[in-house]
Amino acid sequence: MGTIRDIRSTPQDVMLDIDAELRHWRGCYRESAFHRGSREFDDYIPTLKFGYDLYLLNHRAELEDLLSTLKQRYERSIPEWQRLDWPLSEAIIRETWKRMRSGPSWRRMQPLNHGFRSTAASM
Repeated sequence: MGTIRDIRSTPQDVMLDIDAELRHWRGCYRESAFHRGSREFDDYIPTLKFGYDLYLLNHRAELEDLLSTLKQRYERSIPEWQRLDWPLSEAIIRETWKRMRSGPSWRRMQPLNHGFRSTAASM
């Protein structure tokens, strides 16, 4: 029989509040470098999520190292009717990575401390 490992003690890398991120972009997408006047915010959501997922899965890599296969991954992951043209998609992905690398979007996950403090010492 193998050992049982408590996942709370397993080191995690990063976590992201995607709802907060989408609220951020909803509030400023019109001023962003990637915005096109003919696009509404909802048009960007699948590509924003793709960029964040890509970062969370590959945050130790450099985006430049992933670019050679990125377009194909994007086309396999996003349904055609939700896809943006590749130059626009790449710009959005770069912005999500830039935001993640700058730090306001994520935080390192900390293991939960489930230790119990003895009250005997205070008696």
